[in-house]
Amino acid sequence: MRRALRGLGIALLALLAVLLTRAYALNSQQLPVEAWSPILIDSQRAAQRLSGAIRHRTVSYQDRALLEAAEFERLYRYLEKEYPELHAALEVEAVSDWSRLYRWRGRDPALPPVLLAAHVDVVPAREEGWTHPPFAGVVENGVVWGRGALDDKGSLVAIFEAITALLAADFAPERSVYVALGHDEEQGGDAGALAIARLLEQRGVALDWVLDEGAAVVEGYLPGVEQGFALLGIAEKGSVSIGLELDAPGGHSSAPPRHTAVGELAEALVALENSPLPGSFDGVTGTFLDALAPELPLPLRVVLANRWLFAPALERFFSSMPPLDAMLRTTTAVTIFNGGVKNNVLPQHARAVVNFRIHPNDRIETVAEHVRRVVDNEAVRIEVGAATPPRNPSGVSPLEGAAYTTLAKSIRCVFPEAAVLPFLVVGGTDGRHYAGLTSRVYRFLPFRIHPEAIEMLHGTDERVGAGNLVHAARFYAELLRRAAGPAQPSSR
Repeated sequence: MRRALRGLGIALLALLAVLLTRAYALNSQQLPVEAWSPILIDSQRAAQRLSGAIRHRTVSYQDRALLEAAEFERLYRYLEKEYPELHAALEVEAVSDWSRLYRWRGRDPALPPVLLAAHVDVVPAREEGWTHPPFAGVVENGVVWGRGALDDKGSLVAIFEAITALLAADFAPERSVYVALGHDEEQGGDAGALAIARLLEQRGVALDWVLDEGAAVVEGYLPGVEQGFALLGIAEKGSVSIGLELDAPGGHSSAPPRHTAVGELAEALVALENSPLPGSFDGVTGTFLDALAPELPLPLRVVLANRWLFAPALERFFSSMPPLDAMLRTTTAVTIFNGGVKNNVLPQHARAVVNFRIHPNDRIETVAEHVRRVVDNEAVRIEVGAATPPRNPSGVSPLEGAAYTTLAKSIRCVFPEAAVLPFLVVGGTDGRHYAGLTSRVYRFLPFRIHPEAIEMLHGTDERVGAGNLVHAARFYAELLRRAAGPAQPSSR
């Protein structure tokens, strides 16, 4: 017995040595923070300009017929008035009526252009519950309130502020710079960004890289970890909404069957919620964890450096937190349920829609087969692509090369306290529409955001501080100086 215990002790010590060795062997992937000369941005003026942009109700409704064209037209006239130098220096083209493509012509036509993307449309907002009306554009104590402050008029204003400041400093780009403003990102971007991408393709434009909105600089992302992280999106999840429908004979509620149409369909939905698609630490998620691990305290570093041992516990931890669970797997969200017409009438029809955000390890067909297998009810009709066309996950943009390095260095200059991590964007962006023009499509929103603030993006009391707006503008200016200024190599 003593010999067995001694052998067990030796084995445990050996295991501990392996775990610690692997943890200590991790090297930070962060680039050094370089000296830079931040460009001057007037925070009050930038905040007022964003305030004015918010006051234009450029709302994307589910029903496209409700689009208020005059609001989009007025917004573009407002931007022309507020940024006269930019509109004088850049070529501006209307695409698909309410999208715009700007071109800042570079001095060397042989260099492939870069493209910054933003969108002018916003999701609807109910007036109730807001501290300030969602389209009033109130500026209070250095904070701009209103729908679109973060998603995505804040990016638009920051880009325009950056270009205006660079023009004032007599900066002339070597390579051309495009700015693409989509008008229907919140509906999928098929009429806006996709039309812009097709136009550029027809003209034979091959882009060096694209930067669109995405994740941000977050603090308090992990419990007990104060380190800030700049989440630089290298891929985005796909999406498919699957409709489930069920018919039943109906009748009087006084003599019901064991399960009504509503009850039977609800049973299928509960089964789907209780049977999520399998998670994985491979691919983009693994890339993220590899970059994250060296920045963490030793106990957490040991866990991430030894996923071969701790994967089951790590998956349970990720699964307990929705933002982390979304990185791990294809998520399941029941979003619509309809059934019944009167309290004493058995429903003859029930319908639900389940939205799946597809991890790069899965495909639309994988999700559809999962639904059929879990529901396992021939009475339930399944419609793949309910409400909106499905889309597979994007490709994964490379971490190697000048494009990613330039982005990471620009982030580190403006946000030196943040570790840059390659990230899987769990929502959809216009960025995916430009994948045919370059393999280097990145997604980053250059604002500091606390995790709880993420709910503001499509929720109540969306807002951004003027200081945040200045940092975003400085990031775009630094990025353009590095990417489009002299002596910058192509990513190709």
